Amino acid sequence: MPTIHVIAMSDQIAEDEIEQLETAPSVGPSLIGDLLIGELDSWHLGICVVRKDGDDLLVCGENGQVVDRVHTEVKNPTKIADTINSAIASEYGEL
Repeated sequence: MPTIHVIAMSDQIAEDEIEQLETAPSVGPSLIGDLLIGELDSWHLGICVVRKDGDDLLVCGENGQVVDRVHTEVKNPTKIADTINSAIASEYGEL
């Protein structure tokens, strides 16, 4: 997979504090858990935002459009994270 320049931030970080990362987008299982239990409202990863919608997690793209709806009834945070990372990589591939 090619290197993607990603801007990572959470809702709690101001724009002037955004850190440029030179890695492929990556959402891990612990972040999935934080989103599912409501510890985080959303997670921003470059042009994408991951947020909870009922029992699902939404991956939204550049204009807020839903790129993927990830059903969380699987109860496997690693598998959910892999699905979200794939959706984010696809969105970056479209750029």
